[in-house]
Amino acid sequence: MHASFRRALTAAALALSACSEPQARRPNVLLVSIDMLRPDHLSCYGYARPTSPNIDRLASEGVLYETHVSSTSWTLPAHAAMFTGLPDSIHGCTDSHLGLHPRFETLAERFGSAGYETIGIFAGPYLHPAFGIAQGFERYENCSSSASSATPGAAAEVAVHRESHADVTNPRSYKAFESWFSERSERPFFAFVHLWDVHYDFVPPPPYDRLFDPLYEGQRDGRGFVSDPSIAPTMPKRDLEHLLALYDGEIAWTDEFVGRMRTLLESAGVLDDTIVVITSDHGTEFFEHGQKGHRKTLYDEVTRIPLVVRFPRELPAGTRVARQTRMIDLAPTLLGLAQVPGASELPGASLVPLARDPQAPFPAIALSELDTRSHAMRTLRASGWKLFQNREKGNPCAVDLTHDPRERALVCDTSSPLLKQALLAAIEVDRALAPLALLHAGEAATATPPAEIGRELRDLGYTGGDDEPR
Repeated sequence: MHASFRRALTAAALALSACSEPQARRPNVLLVSIDMLRPDHLSCYGYARPTSPNIDRLASEGVLYETHVSSTSWTLPAHAAMFTGLPDSIHGCTDSHLGLHPRFETLAERFGSAGYETIGIFAGPYLHPAFGIAQGFERYENCSSSASSATPGAAAEVAVHRESHADVTNPRSYKAFESWFSERSERPFFAFVHLWDVHYDFVPPPPYDRLFDPLYEGQRDGRGFVSDPSIAPTMPKRDLEHLLALYDGEIAWTDEFVGRMRTLLESAGVLDDTIVVITSDHGTEFFEHGQKGHRKTLYDEVTRIPLVVRFPRELPAGTRVARQTRMIDLAPTLLGLAQVPGASELPGASLVPLARDPQAPFPAIALSELDTRSHAMRTLRASGWKLFQNREKGNPCAVDLTHDPRERALVCDTSSPLLKQALLAAIEVDRALAPLALLHAGEAATATPPAEIGRELRDLGYTGGDDEPR
């Protein structure tokens, strides 16, 4: 059934039910995605530095999912999975020239059909409307740079992308949220806020630039993280430590605005009536496997992401869920908590039962994919093992996460019981996804931003001249 037709039927059904009997007000939803945020750099996840007091507070009042796994290691497909509840190979939005097809129904569309006011605020290149991510938002604001208020057109968008990595966007994003919040309607809202500043380059403003490394006297700053060849595994250890301190400074700077949003909700008396979600799209590598950045591999440093959900009406405060969970589980969780139709259509599972009972039955396998013109790989992750499959290189490998959580010793011997177990699980995952893959075969839209934006994305390190992701 076409997404727009489903939405029309849903809206009609809701209107009829509203006339027949009064309904309790549905909760608001605030979904905050902090780009390139690693959970192991948050104090609520055990990090030694106090990087995240406001996120920590939300976690203490809600549920923290300790092992949450992204669908991929870069922004565009991760947010498509976040919004649709579908794996990357199903939604098809897997490369820089592709966008989300209008036939897919996003969270914004589902909430909008249920009568919600929908607002999206973003500050990064791959959330541009040209990539289809804006589907269903009544209002969708670009806070990438000061050029966002310029006359629409290719030149303005090029300026946005050129400035985005060195830009400080948190104040602008918060101001957009605050402005909308002050004039919002009486309807419940679904608000998506994408915070960009944690993403490289690492240029936190004072005092966050020296907060975690005040005694550093070297010359290294956080600029040119991808493009500067001197930022390499062989760089001086002291300089790498300072780079990590700058990354942590960006996290603390961003956490301040999470606190401001919380205060805004609390002051308006709607905090406890709002499902507040803090998550990310992917992490980043700091040479754990010899690489820097993301969109190259699927190791845990790029695929494990934070997830904190606060909603005291339904979720027990101070709960930590150890079981592995998946990005595709977020959409059915939010729809279920808000009693909005659509959760049963999705392959993911609600995370609510785990919050109430850590032993509740739950899907065991998380699928992450990196499928572009230069990479065709995926991982399947369970609690004790992880399978690596690369279509170009052929031979699959596995790692024993129980004894090798840093993923150092890949097992590629096909006679290994570990690898056999993982490959059998992969067959079951493929079998389960086959009906969805058949239903949505070929449903990927061509993204058509101005040609200049493509060149700027290459200059910014997203794609190489040969289209190799970097």
